[in-house]
Amino acid sequence: MPQQIREVSKLRRPFVVAGAVVGALLSGWYLYDSFGRSGISADPIWTRFVNVALIMFVAIYLANLLRRGVEALKRR
Repeated sequence: MPQQIREVSKLRRPFVVAGAVVGALLSGWYLYDSFGRSGISADPIWTRFVNVALIMFVAIYLANLLRRGVEALKRR
């Protein structure tokens, strides 16, 4: 079977990098705020780990969706 070669968008890398940077900044802010809290409202370490992973995933995913929207607008 012949394989179809998909064209990779030139905007893919910049949007993923921007999403990763935004995710890192939001994760840093979350950790700073989380470590600042003390007492009963402080998050356990496993919750912090999961939240940072979710923040990174969502930031990169939203950047990818934004890229698809920009590409759709450019095609019009």
